[in-house]
Amino acid sequence: MAEANRAYETGDAEALRRILDEFQDGADAVTGEGIGAELIRIIRQISLAKTRLSAIERELAALRKSEIALLKKQAEEMQEEGRDLLAELAAAVGEQIDRARKKYESLLRQERHKPA
Repeated sequence: MAEANRAYETGDAEALRRILDEFQDGADAVTGEGIGAELIRIIRQISLAKTRLSAIERELAALRKSEIALLKKQAEEMQEEGRDLLAELAAAVGEQIDRARKKYESLLRQERHKPA
């Protein structure tokens, strides 16, 4: 249920569908006893596990391609070179802010010196 709540909160329709499918598969559980019934139950469990494993592999592949994962990889590579990615990014943003501030001040001065 917690997994369904997380999927609902994040709007993950695929996860909600998977959870519903797993629930419905469980509702159709084989009744009865004996080797045949037990074998069917085990085969269904294996199938569910394979389906879930495939979904997890897709999620991992998507996570590895995400911007945050790529940023982490870049930070690690730069750290090996003795560089600090976050410090460099902060410096670049600081420079952009300084340029924008100077441009703003220049435009403000121009506006003040315009004839009325």
